[in-house]
Amino acid sequence: MAQFEFESRQALYSDILAQDDRTPFATVFDWEAQGMAHPVLVKGEGPGIILMHELPGFVPEFWRLANWIVAAGFRVYAPALYDAAGTPHEELVEIHGKVGGMARACVSREIRLFAKSGGSPISDWLRTLAREVHEECGGPGVGAVGLCLTGNFAWSVAVEPSVIAAVAGEPALPFNAAGSIHLDPDEAEALSQRENLEVMALRFDGDPSCKAARFAALEDLLGDRLETRVLPDAAKNPQGNPFPHAVLTKDLIAEDGQPTLEAARDVLAFLSYRL
Repeated sequence: MAQFEFESRQALYSDILAQDDRTPFATVFDWEAQGMAHPVLVKGEGPGIILMHELPGFVPEFWRLANWIVAAGFRVYAPALYDAAGTPHEELVEIHGKVGGMARACVSREIRLFAKSGGSPISDWLRTLAREVHEECGGPGVGAVGLCLTGNFAWSVAVEPSVIAAVAGEPALPFNAAGSIHLDPDEAEALSQRENLEVMALRFDGDPSCKAARFAALEDLLGDRLETRVLPDAAKNPQGNPFPHAVLTKDLIAEDGQPTLEAARDVLAFLSYRL
């Protein structure tokens, strides 16, 4: 991927990245497909982007990232992957904590945390949502952004042809196989054939949940359609996670010149370049 093709857009985002709006989206609808149904929170105008929450869920820093993407000119769809359709808005945006989030993820039959040679059923649901987003928003295609537990879903949803830009932040699945990319063979083959797709993947160098082997496996599959950002561990926010992990949310330092803020700038530039 030619990084220089979107580098010139980076200066456009300084005002956006100076904002610290952590307000959850107010509009929500239920999306049912493939035998699954979840609420989706939505805000903004422009090309559509599916932004998937991390573990434990909708943390305040997630909403800061979501509002940055909205301010950059996109319509953002944030599915509540741990919640059933019909869940009241105030429960969707409640902070459940790390233990509660992990418990809700573990009991989900739609997210397979330890699958080495296959993906998760939720990927099929996300692909139908991507088609709906593209139909609603139009444009050349849609984007998908995944974080931590959902990082891998950014590229698994990209099996769907309407997805032309994917961003994977610290993709952590499966938990017990550092070199796996959480796709079944058919999905991997379909993804490898996607010519009109580019993927950006980000992680901290010493993240124990997202190691170099996973990025290497993804590069083997995608070749030069993959753009990576590997940040030094010293760049993490000391007030964030206990280990270097969440590049775009809890471990981001919102100060000019900080590697994590520059990574967020790269993400906005990449999405604008592609969409």
